[in-house]
Amino acid sequence: MKTKHTLVFLFFISLTTFSQNKKFSVEVNYPLGMSNGFENLSGIIDASINYRFATSELFSYGASVTFDYLKGDINFSNQDLNRNFFFYHFDGFAEMTIPSAEKLHPFAGAGLTLLNYDYQYLSGTNEFPTIETRKEKDLGFNIKLGIQYDLNNNLFIQTYFHSIRTFNKSDFNNETIGVNYNQLKIGLGLRF
Repeated sequence: MKTKHTLVFLFFISLTTFSQNKKFSVEVNYPLGMSNGFENLSGIIDASINYRFATSELFSYGASVTFDYLKGDINFSNQDLNRNFFFYHFDGFAEMTIPSAEKLHPFAGAGLTLLNYDYQYLSGTNEFPTIETRKEKDLGFNIKLGIQYDLNNNLFIQTYFHSIRTFNKSDFNNETIGVNYNQLKIGLGLRF
């Protein structure tokens, strides 16, 4: 196990050593929930990989894939127990380099979101309750606004606001329901 981790680490170090343009970056962030109704959701992990396919003097343009795993005991009814949320974000982004402050990089992104979630709830009677599990999928969109600060040529820290909106048809009526969730993310990234 340690050998695999060492090989992966050496692989990324070799990429950062020999790469001139640094088109890729990986990020790990901690998500903090900011929306009403989602206070009990705790961020477990947020990971992202970015690819910059075009660069000009002031801007870099690219695409990213982000994965969020959140867990919590959100209760939409008194029979809900807990929920697991798996967000997949597929985004385009623009990153700016400020000539007078080259270590700062404001960025904005937008794209599609796929949400898979499962939740447990009580069913049956009060005398004989059973725990059921249900899985759902929603589609939607997301918007990111943030800033990165370069610690050196390869390593950076960042923070950004992430707004997520998904849509799904209700099982009970024809209304559209979904998740409207805002986060503040704080993290660390590596360019290679």
